[in-house]
Amino acid sequence: MSEIETRGRFRGAMLGLAVGDALGCPVEGLKAGHIQQLVGRISGYVDPMQIWKEKPWRWRMPGLYSDDTQQALFLADTLVRCHGFDPGFFARLLLRAAQAEAPGSLGAHRGVGPAFLAALKRLAIGVPPEESGTLSAGMGPAMRVAPVGLYYADESDALLSAAVKQALVTHRDPRALALAAAVAFAVAQGASGAWDRLPPGERIKLLTEWTGEAEKAIEREFIGFIPVEAFDMFGRVRACVENFRYYREMERGQVWKQLVAEANRHFPAHQITEPGDPFALAGGMSALFVGVTANSFEDGLLEVIHLGKDTDTMGAIAGGILGARLGEEAIPPAWREGLKNSEQVALRGEGLLDRSFQGLRVEDPVEMEARLTEEEATERNRLLEIAVHRGEVSAPSPSRRGRPAPAKTREKPSAQVRKGKRQKPERVKAPWRGGKDR
Repeated sequence: MSEIETRGRFRGAMLGLAVGDALGCPVEGLKAGHIQQLVGRISGYVDPMQIWKEKPWRWRMPGLYSDDTQQALFLADTLVRCHGFDPGFFARLLLRAAQAEAPGSLGAHRGVGPAFLAALKRLAIGVPPEESGTLSAGMGPAMRVAPVGLYYADESDALLSAAVKQALVTHRDPRALALAAAVAFAVAQGASGAWDRLPPGERIKLLTEWTGEAEKAIEREFIGFIPVEAFDMFGRVRACVENFRYYREMERGQVWKQLVAEANRHFPAHQITEPGDPFALAGGMSALFVGVTANSFEDGLLEVIHLGKDTDTMGAIAGGILGARLGEEAIPPAWREGLKNSEQVALRGEGLLDRSFQGLRVEDPVEMEARLTEEEATERNRLLEIAVHRGEVSAPSPSRRGRPAPAKTREKPSAQVRKGKRQKPERVKAPWRGGKDR
């Protein structure tokens, strides 16, 4: 493989991750049916007003990525500037971003999940980064891990160690750790060209074998960082990946049903009903399966986003793998050109290849993200003023931190007495309501 092609794959992995994140952001939380109802088939960066007209706090700047890519950029800078993964440096970047002067609810960070927020609070009070993670089986470590796969593309042992160490900063569940390692391995195999001539079945076989050995190594080398109540969670990522060989022979609708059923076998915190659930063995497996088997960047990425729920994270995982496998040129030009801050994202890929930022005009990541968060807030306020002027939403109340109106309730008194029982008012909840387990 030529140096130009290799560089294109490293750039493609970072751009693919960011594009997948940015495409999935506007529809995050929606079920597949609601995406179809509100948007139809996604073909580009969705106008947030099309979906969230009455919820301005959900508006996202089209083409701007969120926390998935932000954390991947912080991780890339850590690897290059520290000549490998340094948990302290990475943690300081995360804290700097949280303390940055930006209009976001958490400084420069955009759209973080509860596991990340809990870990950040622990870091802020001095908990070591190796111990700051929470017992969550979310996809957070996997969504940002692509830089590890690029930096250690030819060093399997170092890749596994770095993938797990960066995961421990926010998560300590073996399922989250092993998923991150598997995604990093897939990115490495794609970027190095090792999978170029292998059919999907062979890729799945190698991924299954490597993941099994990785889980054994995690149990052996990192057991001291795993809470005792999670000791039974080793070996479960390999079990899910092994099923990929059967999924290849099924119709897609059946694949997602089987994947959901398998996810429920591995002790999720709640019942899994959607293949896009933020559980590592649901949404994480969906994104990993498509990333390893799809032959088209566009088709593969849109497939996982149309699954609904944690769309930005699945898009980031699948996009990073597909970008590494297929290269920068495989990403549709309109998506590359519409991605905010695309050149800075791509330069991280080059720096990971060169293991140096020398000669590259790389901005300070925290200052860069604070500026982008400011730009998004300005655009959101502009759209809100237009919507208020048109009478589409109420003016925001300071007590609700910018949200325009309280949640609506059905027309009934604050309490009713029926058959001698006092009933609470019933609150209307969106059918696609859901949160992140990240």
